[in-house]
Amino acid sequence: MQLFFLFVGLLVWTGPTWAQDERRAMTRDTLLQWVAQHKQAQPDFQPGTTLTFDELEKVRPFIPPGYFEEFQFPEVTFEITPTGDYTPRKDYLEATEKYASQTRLAQDGSLEGFVAGQPFPADQLDPSDPTSGLKVGWNFNFRWQHYGIKVGNFATIMIKPGGTHGALPGLPEDITQGSGTVERVLLQRYQRVYHSHLAMLREQNYTLPVPGAEQFEWKDVNEFTDPYEMRGLRILIQRSSDPHQADQAWTYVPSLRKVRRVSAEEKADSFQGSDTTLDDFFGFSGRVLDYAWTFHGWKDILHVMNTQYAYARYYGPNSRVPLGRWELRKTLVVELVPNRTNHPYSSKILFLDTQTYRAVAGIAFDQEGKLWKVWGMQYGWSEDALNHPEMNKGMQVSRYLGVAAIDVKTGQASLFPSFDMGYPDADLEEVQTMYDVNRLTEGRR
Repeated sequence: MQLFFLFVGLLVWTGPTWAQDERRAMTRDTLLQWVAQHKQAQPDFQPGTTLTFDELEKVRPFIPPGYFEEFQFPEVTFEITPTGDYTPRKDYLEATEKYASQTRLAQDGSLEGFVAGQPFPADQLDPSDPTSGLKVGWNFNFRWQHYGIKVGNFATIMIKPGGTHGALPGLPEDITQGSGTVERVLLQRYQRVYHSHLAMLREQNYTLPVPGAEQFEWKDVNEFTDPYEMRGLRILIQRSSDPHQADQAWTYVPSLRKVRRVSAEEKADSFQGSDTTLDDFFGFSGRVLDYAWTFHGWKDILHVMNTQYAYARYYGPNSRVPLGRWELRKTLVVELVPNRTNHPYSSKILFLDTQTYRAVAGIAFDQEGKLWKVWGMQYGWSEDALNHPEMNKGMQVSRYLGVAAIDVKTGQASLFPSFDMGYPDADLEEVQTMYDVNRLTEGRR
């Protein structure tokens, strides 16, 4: 029997096969049928065990189709650990309890009466209620993230099947532990700071104490540090507190010494030639009201929720499978359909962890309704952080460590591991300078 599974794995691994063709033909209905079929599935494994390739069928009910195919290779392993407790910090829970009962959906889908915390409690979510999808969307949007994430170094690694690669410049040698041809590596700095609805700032009316903070939900800056020809390129995005107002985005291009505006349509384009978009970051980083949301219920998913490593690692024949410890987590299944008819996706289905509201996996379909992109995320827990404890310990945040974005059509992928990162308190002076479009040409201090 073990030889049989080995043979099947080699077929999927070595090149185009009927299984890969079947994967490319997968539709949203295929995925939703899998959700319904395995909704009540019980695991045939226990925490403390390590599953290998000949036990791969045991995990099929807990890894979405389209993503499951990534694990069909002989060296695959799943180190199963107990389901952890990643409860958000007390101030977020207190704000949720205080204000959730007064939060309502307005006629246009925006929020009424929302102050801070999680907008809608779990007992208000029902797949038979057409408003629950939007409620899940707002809960995701206002998940607990402290003041926001700060990453001193994160990479975009563009990799395609076949060939081999050595150590990647500027990155740990063990970041990719498999094959694949690396076509390009970009290094960046990134920081997002939330300005309003901050649960820990009760005395400041839940708003960052800087001028004009109430006008914004968040601001973020992404700055490229390598390769040389992109060094100094910066992207600044400001999201308004008004959910109807479009994001304001600018890019500074050093070679032109100019700042230019970025349109909303560009945010749905490929990010610097990678296999994801700006709106795909963190699973979803777009505006809630730009999509129609449908809640399809709950599903247990295997996921790397609290890796034992300081940063995301990848292995497998294409160096894009998460290497870490796996937990069985209850997730919400939510579908996003763009309101824009010219959007590249016809729909996108996310699996959101019920406790942290982190996206643990995502599947997007093209305008023909066929499988196009797959995202697999990796996280760590702030209280177990192996680096930068000053930015992590005590924050009780599920730490975003990386994502593999896989283009099923082309076979290539983009990895986004983050390093030197945490969720620090906001530096008020830095907020007033770094996120000002008039200072965009000056770079980081």
